[in-house]
Amino acid sequence: MRSNKPHFDFVELHILHHASEGSLYGLWMIEELAEHGYLLSASQLYPKFHRLERNGYLARNEKIVDGKLRKYYRITREGRKHLREREGQLKELITETLTSNEIAEALRKRQRREEEKRQPV
Repeated sequence: MRSNKPHFDFVELHILHHASEGSLYGLWMIEELAEHGYLLSASQLYPKFHRLERNGYLARNEKIVDGKLRKYYRITREGRKHLREREGQLKELITETLTSNEIAEALRKRQRREEEKRQPV
């Protein structure tokens, strides 16, 4: 599968995935990425938001929260299309590089994380 579009990075794919679930903002995304081992600062994250926005994959709304301007990002129609394309490439990469047992273990970990999120605090 050849494409003239630039390759994606995993952080941007992660951003688009969460933006497809609902609006998000920088600090939340930094914390979410940290849970997956991506330790980014705002100065590393916001250029990614801006690039995704410039490419038409994210739209931004601004809102005052606790006296501060907060930028919320949500996925666009073009962003959903881009995400689907990249997910296809990611699936192809996974099936070429991981064994069935490795994929099964990854799915078990995901299920445990989802169950933990549903647990009352």
